[in-house]
Amino acid sequence: MGMPPHSDHGLLTLLIQNGIGGLQIQHKGKWVNVGTHSNSFLVNTGDHLEIFSNGRYKSVLHRAMVNSKGTRMSIAMAHGPSLDSVVSPAPELLVSSKGNEPAAYIGMKYKDYLELQQSNKLDGKSCLDPVRISAV
Repeated sequence: MGMPPHSDHGLLTLLIQNGIGGLQIQHKGKWVNVGTHSNSFLVNTGDHLEIFSNGRYKSVLHRAMVNSKGTRMSIAMAHGPSLDSVVSPAPELLVSSKGNEPAAYIGMKYKDYLELQQSNKLDGKSCLDPVRISAV
């Protein structure tokens, strides 16, 4: 029951919840409950923002747990580029005060990444492994 730990594809995911808790994010190796607020959106950063930013912004590892107090309902809306767009680290973000940084991810069509994610079981951020060049 619930959803196993995973990260979302795309740049951002907007989540609308019905006020029943159960969403948790991993922070510093521990699972933390995310509070719900009526009339609000929760915004998660996705895998493609991590790739685009060359790892400066991390996608959020999260899971959904069942709740004995009531039925949790949510609507997730993932936002990403067009299916034929190649997502890779932005060249402007490969330059820092320390000089040029190597790309930490290879470019991949958004469509191919979606197919990769949908063909695998949800297992943390494992879908990022095939496009990761180096540890970030």
